[in-house]
Amino acid sequence: MKTGVAFMCAAAVAAMSGVDAFAPVPMQRNVAFASRSSALQAKYNTMDEILALFPEDKPVLINFYDAKTEDEIKDDIFRAKTLLADRCTVCSIKQQDYPELAKLWDADKKTPSFILFKDGSPACRFFEETHYLEITAKVGRYCNE
Repeated sequence: MKTGVAFMCAAAVAAMSGVDAFAPVPMQRNVAFASRSSALQAKYNTMDEILALFPEDKPVLINFYDAKTEDEIKDDIFRAKTLLADRCTVCSIKQQDYPELAKLWDADKKTPSFILFKDGSPACRFFEETHYLEITAKVGRYCNE
C-alpha cells in the first residue's frame, strides 16, 4: 500500500512539473557549446599518446572526421574497419574533439582525413575517401609489406 501511495505521489509531482517521467525527452544541445566542451574533454595531447593505445604489431589507421559528415561515413568506416581488422587497427577521431591535433596533422580542412601509421611514423595519407572498398584498397597496400 505504501509503495502504491509513493508511486502516485511521484507521478503527481511529475505531472505538475510538466515532465513525462516515463518518456525520454530529447535534449537540445547548443552546437557551439558542444564543440567547445568536447575539446575541453579531450584526453590526449599528442599522436604518440593515441598510438600508444594500440598494439605495436599492427599499423594504425587514424581517421579524422568532421561531426557534420559522421552519419554519411560511419557505415563505410565500419565496413573498412571490419575488412582491415587482421591487417591494421582503425581509430576514428572527431576533428572537433581534437582541433589542435587535427591541424597539426593537416587533417582539419578535409573530411575524412586518413593517416596510416606504421611503427609510429606516417606511412600514407589520403583525404575525402568515403567508400569502404577504396579505403581498404589504399590502406591494404601498406599493411601487407
